[in-house]
Amino acid sequence: GCEEGGRAAAFVARQWPPPLDHPLEFTARDISLRDALDRLSAAARLRISYSAELLPLERRVCVSRQARTVGDVLAELLRETSVEPVVAGEDHVVLAPRRGDRISAEPQPSEFSRVVPLDRVVVTGSASGGPQRALPFVLDVVSAEQMERQGTAPLSRFLSTGASGPWGWEQSPSSVIARFGSIRGASSFGVSAPKVFIDGIEVANPLLVTQIAPEAVERIEVIRGPQGAALYGTDAISGVVNIVTRHEGTDSGAPPFRIRASVGRAESDFASNGALAQELAVALRTGTSVRSAGLDVGIGGMGDFLPDGGSRYVLASGSARQVGARSIATGILRFYDAHAGASVNPLLAEALGPKGDSLLAASAPRAQGMRQYTVGGTVRVAPDDRWTHTLVAGIDGNRLSGVADERTPIPFPAEGAWRGSGGGANRGTLRLSSVAQLRAGDGTEVTLTLAAEHSTLRESVDAPEAAPLPDQTDPVRSPAIVSWTHSTGVVAQATAALRDRLHLTGGVRIERNDGLAENRYAALPVLGAVWLTDVGGASLKVRAAYGSGTRPPRTPSRNQAWGGAPRLYRGMELAPERQSGLEGGFDLAIGSTFLLQVTGYDQLASGLIQRVALAAVTDSTGERRMTPYALQSVGQISNRGWEMQGTAHLGRLSLEGAAAGVTSRVRTLAAGYEGDLRAGDRMLEVPAVTLSGTAAWTERRW
Repeated sequence: GCEEGGRAAAFVARQWPPPLDHPLEFTARDISLRDALDRLSAAARLRISYSAELLPLERRVCVSRQARTVGDVLAELLRETSVEPVVAGEDHVVLAPRRGDRISAEPQPSEFSRVVPLDRVVVTGSASGGPQRALPFVLDVVSAEQMERQGTAPLSRFLSTGASGPWGWEQSPSSVIARFGSIRGASSFGVSAPKVFIDGIEVANPLLVTQIAPEAVERIEVIRGPQGAALYGTDAISGVVNIVTRHEGTDSGAPPFRIRASVGRAESDFASNGALAQELAVALRTGTSVRSAGLDVGIGGMGDFLPDGGSRYVLASGSARQVGARSIATGILRFYDAHAGASVNPLLAEALGPKGDSLLAASAPRAQGMRQYTVGGTVRVAPDDRWTHTLVAGIDGNRLSGVADERTPIPFPAEGAWRGSGGGANRGTLRLSSVAQLRAGDGTEVTLTLAAEHSTLRESVDAPEAAPLPDQTDPVRSPAIVSWTHSTGVVAQATAALRDRLHLTGGVRIERNDGLAENRYAALPVLGAVWLTDVGGASLKVRAAYGSGTRPPRTPSRNQAWGGAPRLYRGMELAPERQSGLEGGFDLAIGSTFLLQVTGYDQLASGLIQRVALAAVTDSTGERRMTPYALQSVGQISNRGWEMQGTAHLGRLSLEGAAAGVTSRVRTLAAGYEGDLRAGDRMLEVPAVTLSGTAAWTERRW
């Protein structure tokens, strides 16, 4: 790792055999070992092969200017590992276990395969990647190994089991929209969700990231709370999730072909023959650490566990990467198509009495459909060991049809024959960031981040059907409601590290967003401090951070989940939702064997928007005709809680556990609020305590 303000430890030059004796000017600071090896391979024009199980690929490394040959560079990169470079050909070097080390024929759990999170290099929380140890707030990393245990699954499930704090309600197969119950308490009504990115490209509607193929993902990085808004902008009020895709070649030990299949059966009192559930995933990889490409395809679904309640999906993603001596370029393409049947709760007919069958038949939903795509790329350039420039460009879009509104009473025909909403959203993202690492003579290092970002969102929501005219039989359909939202933000942030012990972070993002009320501007600050020290054989990190975030009142997640939302906005000027607060805690790591993270937080959310049911409208005979709804600001919500998670690696046994508790209550009510909440009420759908645990035993081939 980088020691004492980034200076690499001294080393002894050696006489290397060809091609390790070739002269090479190569410097790197605070990058991952994986990126350093890839860039070295491109700069020296060598094939470098290694086993990913033998190296801490996510650990941050440095290469000093003392290194003069390819062998010197490799020696410095590998000085804290158990491998060494071995020449295997004129242009081929293999990183093999050092001579004299005992090698068992039976694979052993690798010490280095479990990188201490304090040393991990992450791309979320910094503009172009940096050490996790310097971040003043908690950042969780859900690894591919954790995801592979669950197979293809919704993003909310990975976050619920792999991070302490976020919680997603498990959805029926007949639903195409995810539901997050809590991310450190309530940050919205019914549509709480983090701001989701795929390789830095913002997703238009985070509630539609309902299937993640673990074969295509390297890791998921999660920031909880509003502390990430200073870098990632408006709508990051709940937190930030960045899905980092795989880009490795096959020369680093990755298999060129993988296939995964599963089959199961679901029984139900309402399906006489049961329902078959199945999924098939195929992953292809090709290339080297310098130039690589991959393709992942998955299909799956479930039969009718309820009448007309089956579902099916197709998921495909492709990636490519080109590594140069001073640059890395990646590209991604993702497509997801899902369909779910139009099932009706079979218990409702009996509950509604004699007219139940006719009422449900008249208001039966339509089949649901959803398509989502993401396309874009990233170019990262390091012209020297001081500056790193990153350009991200991409588009994410979706199209929905027949999405049922699950947050209303039984949908009687008189309610407007609303059988499911439709629409779509497309968002383009363009971000340029530059990061400079500046040294001072007293052991102080300053990391300066400058960034500019622009995004354009086009959203359309299908209008509801009206009753047919007297001389017509078909319902009347109004044109779709189309809106455009432009957002531009600039970021300035600095982190000062004093002898790699004390890290101070401060920054602000100024953003202009068309969706914000009145002046359309928002200032999103972040402040934090980290203290690092050694306690015996353990590393202790004490951290504290303040952050503030805001969310426009109109977002794709709200409009598409609440199908009639555009009608409810008319004549209303709603203020943005806001959340700000403090978090603090510590991380305790004992080598790569044990890690404990403890965090407490106190956040205040204001202006949260709720859809409030008003008095029912009746006709001249007094019969109920419809229930009108209005969007209203509730007031202030207090979110306080604690989070704890730990991992232990004891030989072949691995243990992971997490616990979180939150108290989310209404503090004050806004003027004019007509809903049923009162000051002191606990927020619904926010679990008070969540617990999770995993135990794994590794054997030969098992």
